[in-house]
Amino acid sequence: MSEIVNETIEFPHDYCVWLGNYDEQPWHPWFESASSADEVFAKTESPQLIVLSVQAELQDELLISLRSHELTSHSLILVTHESSLTPYLANGLWRKNYHEQYQDYLVKKSQVRLDHQGEAEAKLLSYLWLHSDFCLEPHSEPTKSHLYNYPLLNVWGITAEESFSWLNSVKNSDWITTDRLVNRVRFCPSCHSGHLNYIDVCPQCQSIDTSHQSSLHCFNCGHIGKQDSFRKMSTLQCPNCLQNLRHIGVDYDRPIENQHCNSCDTLFVDAIVEAECLHCHVHSALDELHVRNIYSYKLTQTGRNRVRRGRGQTLFNLVPGEQMSGQQFYWLIDWQNKLAKRHKQTHTILSIQMENVAEFLAAEGESNGFAQLDAIQERLRSVVRVTDACSNYTQDGLLMLLPLTELAHLQPIYKKLFDLKEMQNTTKIELTVKAITLPAEMGENVADWLTDQLIKTRPM
Repeated sequence: MSEIVNETIEFPHDYCVWLGNYDEQPWHPWFESASSADEVFAKTESPQLIVLSVQAELQDELLISLRSHELTSHSLILVTHESSLTPYLANGLWRKNYHEQYQDYLVKKSQVRLDHQGEAEAKLLSYLWLHSDFCLEPHSEPTKSHLYNYPLLNVWGITAEESFSWLNSVKNSDWITTDRLVNRVRFCPSCHSGHLNYIDVCPQCQSIDTSHQSSLHCFNCGHIGKQDSFRKMSTLQCPNCLQNLRHIGVDYDRPIENQHCNSCDTLFVDAIVEAECLHCHVHSALDELHVRNIYSYKLTQTGRNRVRRGRGQTLFNLVPGEQMSGQQFYWLIDWQNKLAKRHKQTHTILSIQMENVAEFLAAEGESNGFAQLDAIQERLRSVVRVTDACSNYTQDGLLMLLPLTELAHLQPIYKKLFDLKEMQNTTKIELTVKAITLPAEMGENVADWLTDQLIKTRPM
């Protein structure tokens, strides 16, 4: 019994809820049982873990209710068996080896800095961060005119019709990216329904009353007619000029027009395909239909940074120095360059770039990798002085203006950066450090000058 107690007290501050029939096992954490979602909401506390053990139909209803409520929208929800909505609203099956997934969730939850209360975009980014194996997947709804929807977005108040343009807007912000193309569907340009019937019509009169017809062409008189009209006993004879037709290619041939319109008696090779909307009955040419690619989505590196940094989007967030926008930094460089020329001073611009962040996170895992990045950033703060000005010039890059500092004075700073890299235990973040001195001849565009100089300058 003591072993059981030792296992359950691993979660002294965690709030875990079991919804449905509870069959206690020695490896379970401590659970509070509940019979409905309303019981969970009444506690006014957000559960870290929820396990559902109910019938499939009730399970889907509970998933919708739990994901739509602020308290449980981002909780880790596991189920004892699959139902139709579990791939879209749950986080997997409840198994004995749940512990690793649960610990990863707790670590990532502790790293979230983005307030996602009430804002759908922040909700989605935080959800994708917390549940790293999750991709936002579309759900096929063939009975509905929109054909596909995103259940997770639906429970947050974004309708199926709105979701596609909304996701495209979030994607354009570089928070999310497409994972895979699930399908390509077409919609009526009039009422935007996806319930279409594709029909063959006559190119002459647009009638749908067409049929396949085998025809013959008499070379003697040029008559074209049904093959049956050329048959006479066991021979072929033109019904127009009565010429016996013995050799194909000499006396007759078969026209390539093998489609016949029963309305206007036209022969043609290929019918025109039109789409008829089953809702508004408008006929449209295929090139007039609205085409929509249906994708699944995943979080980008920029999106991960946004979740971990709040509204700040960069890896570097150094408080001691004066961190400013790019335009402010370029103006400051130009001003300091003019002062350096007038007073014969020397300033240094230092560039620090993390080169292999994506590979580092892939090797270390997101939770552990970002924790190490936080530690690196903390040590970087010892390099920055209060009088230094800083600016993020790329997502993983930092620019520092060091007033009244010559290249010879950079050795202590470079040593700190080198020691920082060597202190990493396993996979190492590669830091590229470059230095440029002022005064210099910049020209009118400081940004272009700085970019050119950083390309030319060799790393320290």
